[in-house]
Amino acid sequence: MNRRESLDHQTFNRLTKVYAIALGAIALFTFGGQFFIQQFLNSQIDDSRIINLSGRQRMLSQKLSKEILLLSHIDDQNSKKEQYVKELQSTINLWKLSHQNLKKYNDSIQKGKKDSTEIKRMFLVLQPYFETIYESSIEILNLAKKDSIDSELLAPNLTNVIFNEPLFLKQMDAIVFRYEKEAQEKISSLKRIEYLIFGLIIIILMVEFLFLFRPITLRVKKTISNLLISQQNATDMALNAEKLRKTQNENVQELISLTKAIDQTLLYARVDENGIIRSLGERFSKLLRLDQGPNNQKNLAELMGLGEVQKNRLLQLIAQNKGGVFNEQFVFEAVQGQKIWLDISILTVLRESGNMERLVLCSDISKRKEAQNEVERLNAEKYREKEELQKSNASQIVEAQEEERKRIAKEIHDSIGQMLTALKFNIESINLQNIEKATQKIEGLKKLSVDLIQGIRMATFNLTPPELKDYGIPTALRKMARELSKLTSKNIIFENKSEFDQRFDTLVETNLYRVTQEAVNNAIKYAKSDFILIIVNHSDAILSIIIEDNGNGFDLNQIPAKPKNNAEGGMGLFFMKERMNYINGRIFINSIIGEGTRITLNYNFTE
Repeated sequence: MNRRESLDHQTFNRLTKVYAIALGAIALFTFGGQFFIQQFLNSQIDDSRIINLSGRQRMLSQKLSKEILLLSHIDDQNSKKEQYVKELQSTINLWKLSHQNLKKYNDSIQKGKKDSTEIKRMFLVLQPYFETIYESSIEILNLAKKDSIDSELLAPNLTNVIFNEPLFLKQMDAIVFRYEKEAQEKISSLKRIEYLIFGLIIIILMVEFLFLFRPITLRVKKTISNLLISQQNATDMALNAEKLRKTQNENVQELISLTKAIDQTLLYARVDENGIIRSLGERFSKLLRLDQGPNNQKNLAELMGLGEVQKNRLLQLIAQNKGGVFNEQFVFEAVQGQKIWLDISILTVLRESGNMERLVLCSDISKRKEAQNEVERLNAEKYREKEELQKSNASQIVEAQEEERKRIAKEIHDSIGQMLTALKFNIESINLQNIEKATQKIEGLKKLSVDLIQGIRMATFNLTPPELKDYGIPTALRKMARELSKLTSKNIIFENKSEFDQRFDTLVETNLYRVTQEAVNNAIKYAKSDFILIIVNHSDAILSIIIEDNGNGFDLNQIPAKPKNNAEGGMGLFFMKERMNYINGRIFINSIIGEGTRITLNYNFTE
């Protein structure tokens, strides 16, 4: 029969045409509707943008009025005056920029639309209010930047802002409501169009279902039913034939497969109680290079080439096995010269003749032994490296301690010692007969005493403070921030955000304090920071200490992981990491050149 005249080919062509027409109609209306809807949605996005800009401008005007009122009631000596001035400057600039962008955006969106005249008129009404408020705000800002605010000059501008701000808000509300009304009208129009397209698609689907899909479905259902009946009959006949064939070959195939699998995969041998081989597996024969044969009367222990001790042990296990299962590991040298480890199990097997035989099952564990030996070697190597690292770290710590002692001695000798010497000479040179010069020298002695006290406090401050031992980390860090602020004239701030007051072991508290102290000293000496923030926070399991500064910053990649000496740099960071590792803590360092450094210390106090 010609392929083009066959029933399946004719049916396929007919179904193809029907489905092409049906799906084409649905696709045409769907794509057309989507194109139309997307046009409306694009315009709706523009409307949403304008409404958002208008609402934001209304909020900024309220924020501007609030900041002006706050600034007008602030005292000239108030420390927050500069902050309020900066915030007002930022709000005015943002308010003006938003207004200009709103006008430009509105002109570009409304261009060519029929309803643009009303909105433009509303913006013309709004413009005088905006200009009045803006000019008065600028005047108030200029007055506030002076050292003293003149209330008489400030009052007219403040009145202009307060009077025009409600009018500005009212007009902005009208503009927003106008935009909202237009957007709602567009949405209503879009809904009507979408309902129309949806109705047309539903009608098309109903027509296609009644006149196309339903008749075809009934015809296909009938055809498939006839095919299933024929298939079932053929399947039943095939199953009967298959059952007969499987029953005939099942036992033979299973036996052949099992025998072949055991012979090729397992290392096994059947021996008598003296170790004489009765049969040998194919894989075991290849390993020992032994020809299989019924007359091959060789001893398995001797054939494996075991040492004298292992050979006697294997023969002893074979001879003593009276029904149990024995496992033991043996190593022997194969014919190829390689050493092989075997895990040998010996079972007693009773033959039909009544004779007892031994089934020797072997598992090749050479790779496992090699892996075990490699793990032991790596562990030993790792232990040696760790021991060397500990020795190196101990040496670094001793050097650092010695450097610290030298630094303290140098500070005492160079600063305190010299000042004490000068104090002694000045006291000796006082002549009570000359009252005027004596008075001047006493004043100099007072100033020298103040410098001496400050030098002593600076030299002893790096030692462990008593607050750390008596009250814990938060109190000690607060004291450190306060004292360093006085001594260095830097703005060092401490914040205990979570009100942490828990105590730890002395070793933990000392290391946390030292690492924080090192980070602050680095920010003062090397980063040249004028603002340093110390934050203490905690959760149920973690204590976190954060040290931030606005200094020079540095490149972490330029700091060696393990510096060899102080000249190389990075000793402080190295010992900070070592101290945190010593208490099982973690340290995170993030620094950007020109922006500052952030160091985070985390300690898990639940472990």
